[in-house]
Amino acid sequence: MKEVIEQRFNELITQGAVLSSKAKEDDYWIIDSYIPLFQTWLSSSINLIQMISPKQSFHFNECNKIMEHEQLNQGIPTLVFQRMFGLIASAFEEWKRGILKDIQYIVAAETFDDFLDHAFEYHKANKKNEAAILASSVLEDTIKKIATKNNITTKGVSLEPLIESLISSDILTVVKGKRIKAYAGIRNKALHAEWDEFDIRDTGEMIKGIRELIENYL
Repeated sequence: MKEVIEQRFNELITQGAVLSSKAKEDDYWIIDSYIPLFQTWLSSSINLIQMISPKQSFHFNECNKIMEHEQLNQGIPTLVFQRMFGLIASAFEEWKRGILKDIQYIVAAETFDDFLDHAFEYHKANKKNEAAILASSVLEDTIKKIATKNNITTKGVSLEPLIESLISSDILTVVKGKRIKAYAGIRNKALHAEWDEFDIRDTGEMIKGIRELIENYL
C-alpha cells in the first residue's frame, strides 16, 4: 500500500508538471479545452491528499479552502491549479518523512469500510441481525485500532474499559463516548442473539456512528 501511494504521488506530480506548461501565469483562466485534464488532476490530487492526511490537519483543510474558490463555478482559475500543485508537492514531502497518516491505519480504515458497506447492504435489505453482527465486529476492531494509535494498551482489555480509556485520555468526548457505549450495548445483544432487544433503526445508527469513528479517528 505504501508503494502504491508513493507511486500515485509521483504520477500526479509528474502530470502536474506537464500541466504547468499549459497553465500560463499571465492567464487568469485555464483554457477551456484543457479544463477536463485539469479537473481530473485536481480531483485525483484532492482524493490522495485527503486520504493520507488527518482530518483538521493543514493539508486536509487547505484542499477544501482551495476548492472553495468563488469562481470555480465559472471555470478553473490558474491560481487554483498552482496552489494545489504546491500543496501536493508539500504533502508528498510530509508523507515521505512519516508525518502524515500511518499506513496501517489507512489500510485498516479501508478494510473496516468494506465490512461496513456489507453491513449497510444488509441493513437496506431489512436484515438487522446480519447487519448488526457485521457492524459489531467492526466496532470492536475500530476501538482497538484507535486505542493503539493513541498508545493505549488493548491486550486483555474489553470494549467498554477501552472506551472509558479513550474518554479519560480526551480522545473521545463524554458525549461521543456515551454514544459508542450504546453501540457496544447493541453489539452485546447481537452477539448473544438477543434479537428482540434492538431494532433496525438501532443497527442503522450503529453503522453510521462506526463510520464516523473511522473517518475521524483513524
